[in-house]
Amino acid sequence: MTTLRVGTRGSDLALWQTRWVADRLRTAHPSLVVEEVIIKTHGDLATEQKFDADWPVGGFVGAIEQALTTKHIDFAVHSYKDLQTATTPGLIIAAIPVREVVHDVLVTREPVDLDRLPPGFRLGTSSPRRAAQFGRLGVTTIVPLRGNVTTRIAKIEHENLGGVVLAAAGLKRLGIEPPHCTDLPTDRFVPAPAQGALAIQTRADDVAVDIVKVLDDATTRRCITAERSFLRTINAGCHVPVAALAHVDGDGVSLHAQLFSDDGLRLAEGVETGENPERTGTILGERLLREIR
Repeated sequence: MTTLRVGTRGSDLALWQTRWVADRLRTAHPSLVVEEVIIKTHGDLATEQKFDADWPVGGFVGAIEQALTTKHIDFAVHSYKDLQTATTPGLIIAAIPVREVVHDVLVTREPVDLDRLPPGFRLGTSSPRRAAQFGRLGVTTIVPLRGNVTTRIAKIEHENLGGVVLAAAGLKRLGIEPPHCTDLPTDRFVPAPAQGALAIQTRADDVAVDIVKVLDDATTRRCITAERSFLRTINAGCHVPVAALAHVDGDGVSLHAQLFSDDGLRLAEGVETGENPERTGTILGERLLREIR
């Protein structure tokens, strides 16, 4: 019998994702015991801090990575989009499970038409990307929003919002079905790089690598590699409005990305296709950087 300790944040969504991974690992390895270790990160403690230039690198994962490095846990389950682009020394992403739905949704108090939002529509989001994308629809009132999924939905009433933008993957995983929910098309509202994907992180030289790699999905890994390569090339933090979505196209990967200026008013957008996901992301990132400047 082998016992592994998994590190996770304590939110409903983080716990769901961790338990989803643990259940599949136990199915693949019947003698495996997985123990859950809940860890508070900067993002869990600094609930009022905005996602701006002062937000620390790895704000949602740093404490968990520290626990992994010091061997207090054996592996971690992250929402991949929370990970910083620079690899933490000694740690690897040993598995990327099959991806959930990637698009965003607009949850509103009543039915809406995306192209005819009511005048003065108040949008709840702390994402510069989402704010910039809705800015192109004429939405100018952005209300910063933090908290778990249910808390953000509740703030539609509590803060008199027209709606909030959320990742569809989180709603689906938690089984939440708001009465008024509009799917945002990914050709216009390109999601965050790695949205809907999970990252199973281990120490590079640990036995856990061979145990968790059974959950690695090759197609998802190719897409995430392209999206993260783009993100790394433009050297963007969480305060930069940026979006990227890849899909496998035959033997290659097709990557669609959006890069907004810091104020969200200017947009560079493009598509790049290539056989090497890493190189594809780099080429598109360099091109959009030149355009936005």
